Amino acid sequence: MSSETRQNSLLKAIKDCQSRLKGFIAKRAPFSEVDDIFQEIVVNLFRADSLSGPIEAAASWLFRAARNEIIDRRRKSREELILDGVAEESWLESEEISEVMLAAPDSAEDQYLRSLFWERFHEALDGLPEAQREVFVQTELNGKSYNQLSEELQVPVNTLLSRKHKAVLSLRLSLAELYELIVGP
Repeated sequence: MSSETRQNSLLKAIKDCQSRLKGFIAKRAPFSEVDDIFQEIVVNLFRADSLSGPIEAAASWLFRAARNEIIDRRRKSREELILDGVAEESWLESEEISEVMLAAPDSAEDQYLRSLFWERFHEALDGLPEAQREVFVQTELNGKSYNQLSEELQVPVNTLLSRKHKAVLSLRLSLAELYELIVGP
């Protein structure tokens, strides 16, 4: 297949799934970033096609690339917040998780995913070291501030932040496969 024919095929695939893809991105990223993410993955599609050979399932590739780009941007954003000393976003308020876990169930699949999530979440939570589990439970589930908890436990706020960060990383690692199932396209 000629280079021009491949490019035309990719352009057709992009045009065919553009509105669904932008909707997918808009549900998972800030509205101001939708066009940037879309443009980034389109450029990456053409780059990947020319470097690694023809991409057969361009639409699937684009959705997977969009999900990965959104995750990368969130990681970068959170790393910047943590490096700037700003408290990280509430773990349970992640848009994708809250869409499925905290919304009213729409289907049997939603109910199943919700029960599976909470079961695995509690297993992962039980697997945390006591100090990390306590900070996570008190700040995320019981709504206590770090200052309140610091006074109660006589532990510096920075120590609590460090424990919470380690707990979140451990929970994310433990729940990564389930997260992909819930969030995936």
